[in-house]
Amino acid sequence: MGLPQIIIRFKTAGGTALRRSARGQAVLLTSGGKLETRSFSRLEQVQDLRESDYELVRLCFLGHPAKVHLTTYEAGQEAQGLAEASRLAEGGWMCAPDMNPAVMTDFIKEQREQGRPLRAVVSTKGSPDCAGIVNFTAEGIKIRLDSQPKSISAARYGARIAGILAGLSLRESATYYALPEAEEFSPNVNPEGEVDKGRLILDRGGGGIRLARAVTSLVTLRHPGDSAFQKIKITEGVDLIRADIRNAFESEYVGKVLNDYDSKLLLVTAINSYFSGLEGSVLDTGRKSRASVDFEAQKAWLESRGVDTERMSDTAILSANTGSEVFLRAEVRFADAMEDLTFEITM
Repeated sequence: MGLPQIIIRFKTAGGTALRRSARGQAVLLTSGGKLETRSFSRLEQVQDLRESDYELVRLCFLGHPAKVHLTTYEAGQEAQGLAEASRLAEGGWMCAPDMNPAVMTDFIKEQREQGRPLRAVVSTKGSPDCAGIVNFTAEGIKIRLDSQPKSISAARYGARIAGILAGLSLRESATYYALPEAEEFSPNVNPEGEVDKGRLILDRGGGGIRLARAVTSLVTLRHPGDSAFQKIKITEGVDLIRADIRNAFESEYVGKVLNDYDSKLLLVTAINSYFSGLEGSVLDTGRKSRASVDFEAQKAWLESRGVDTERMSDTAILSANTGSEVFLRAEVRFADAMEDLTFEITM
């Protein structure tokens, strides 16, 4: 009797996804202090910080995230700092200007392989090559927060980028996001080439300095469709869906619902209701995104256990007992934001 309520929870999660994504959380990590995290909902709450840490938090709040968390760690405690910060980072953005970017990159990759959709902004000449890593590589940056302009490294300005990405809703892209405090940067000789290398850079246009195309650092495409993960907006949408479905399944289904065919169909119905709530922000309204019981996976599972499926009907395979295993599949089409215009005028 509890399953219809679970369907409602899925549908509610889809309907509130846009609101939950807008003004999300950013987590900043800095070295040189005891291991702890301080959280702020607005800049006015910030007190008793080192000047360098205050600048990072101030930059981050320019992007209007709902919360900024500042995690400090002592030198040599990078692993502990990352473990502490990651408690609050799921669904948001991390940035660690004092940390070797390779350490952050390895951590994010490991966490994502384990199913945790963590994301971070780094600054490196290397190639993180990961959808969960944004590599911000601008040089010669000068900003004006007060009366005097000052130079700032790309690593520290990454706090600004993390705040922007945390503050945007999933309906928006960070492409051409205006940076009114930025006054100078060193233009790239080949900006298109830099973007193709998975680097987020600065661009001049629209009356000021802005972000160029909002790309992740992913460059190696191993499967058809992987190119979608080169866009920050798409990666955030995929991460949201994975986290929502995983969390709902773990809290409402695992150990609580009988694994028969009817229950699987109810789970599919719940997920499809969730997808409907994402249409027009994360998912494309032009083609319905739909989940279903995975016929091929069910068949393979049965055959791996010695069942002769050749004499079974499709319905029998779909409704077969699969122990504690649930095999579902989904076809989804993510919606990107407008970024490129082709406009032909004939006279």
